[in-house]
Amino acid sequence: MLKRIHAAIAAVALGGAVLVALPATAGAATAAGLSDLTVSPSPVVVGSGAGTTATFTYKASDKGAARLIDRDGRTVPLDPAPAGSGAYTAKYGFTFSDEPGVWTLQVRADGGSATKEFQVHWTTDLDFDAAPDVVDKGDRIKLSGTLTYRNGAGPQAYDGQKVYIAFKPVDGSYSRVGSVTTDRNGRFSLDQTADRTGWWRAEFEGASDAEPATSDSDKVDVKVKAKTSRTRITGFDASPEPVDAGKTLRVRGRLEISGVAGWSGYPGRQVKILFKPAGGYRWQYVTSDWTDSHGRFSADVRARTSGWWRAEFTGATGAGYSASATDYVTVRVPRPTPPPPAPKANTRIVQFNASPEPVEYHKYLTFRGKLQVWDHPWEGYGHQRVTVWFKKPGGSWHYVKTLWTNSTGAFWGKTKASASGYWRVVFGGNGEAGSSKSRSDWVRVKR
Repeated sequence: MLKRIHAAIAAVALGGAVLVALPATAGAATAAGLSDLTVSPSPVVVGSGAGTTATFTYKASDKGAARLIDRDGRTVPLDPAPAGSGAYTAKYGFTFSDEPGVWTLQVRADGGSATKEFQVHWTTDLDFDAAPDVVDKGDRIKLSGTLTYRNGAGPQAYDGQKVYIAFKPVDGSYSRVGSVTTDRNGRFSLDQTADRTGWWRAEFEGASDAEPATSDSDKVDVKVKAKTSRTRITGFDASPEPVDAGKTLRVRGRLEISGVAGWSGYPGRQVKILFKPAGGYRWQYVTSDWTDSHGRFSADVRARTSGWWRAEFTGATGAGYSASATDYVTVRVPRPTPPPPAPKANTRIVQFNASPEPVEYHKYLTFRGKLQVWDHPWEGYGHQRVTVWFKKPGGSWHYVKTLWTNSTGAFWGKTKASASGYWRVVFGGNGEAGSSKSRSDWVRVKR
């Protein structure tokens, strides 16, 4: 299962459609007229942002009702149309916003209901490497790679999945020799004894929500063992990760050689730094460094695109070839800074008046005024909402009611007077114009 996408998607119908109420039954049709539920293509594979459109068909004497149900119980209504010969058909476009996994087509017609399960898959990719490319017979080779799946955000690590390692000798065919489980970064690694020349590859059988994948083949030539010391590259790392495009990336590690006393640093040797971009097939030489007295090496490179890094020692007299493990680094492209928002136009409220003054208790008090906006020069601001506020002496302002300006910006309204105090009108502003408020107008209420 795609563990990184198992959070349930909110159960809403796409496009604002109304959900069709159907019983959650399973199995074959219960009425003789409802039959032949089909899904095409099956499985439905979503491999790009454009999505994939699936077609659903069934036979019945009437249209009935149909819907789709994903593995989390979210329902999507369908609108079947007659297709001739008693058949009905409907379509639905699956995208990365739809949860992958086991879905159910559910149809109710002819007094019965029927269901059909099908799978929605996301595509996967397998990057694989067998190193070294040339090795002495009986030595160990490292088989490693990364399994990813694709969603709307691009390649994502696919963890906890079984990946099979297959080998094909010269003049032979592929057969599986072992398996390994991907870690939380989607990576896997396996050491194997080299006994004959041939090609290695990784195979993923797929899952209920993901397509199978097979990596490119990588050939390893096995030679008769020479009397040379073994070497290895340990502690290889490319950091920081992730890194912004154009920033410096530091790669480092240690070259070691085997001897009577065990492994020790191998000084004064050139180590190459190689890079393979995401989706690429070839390792590219980038730079190199010479090991210090402890066998350590390091180099600073410019981060340009996401991909895999590794170090390689080509060997020397009395010392064999070795290569480090690969390290994947994501390179982020900074988003451009959005332009500052355009300044809002100034507004003002003029000619505001609350009358009559004084006013008798529970008689109507009338408000008049005009909202203007600065457009070189001031102009009436029509069809805008303004609010009326009241404050007793020594008190605070309280909302009373809402008025709307006419086409010239003028507004008018009334309310019953209950207490003496101050009145004013406020315009809250909008996306193009700023807020403003009128002067305060004192009105005495006579009892």
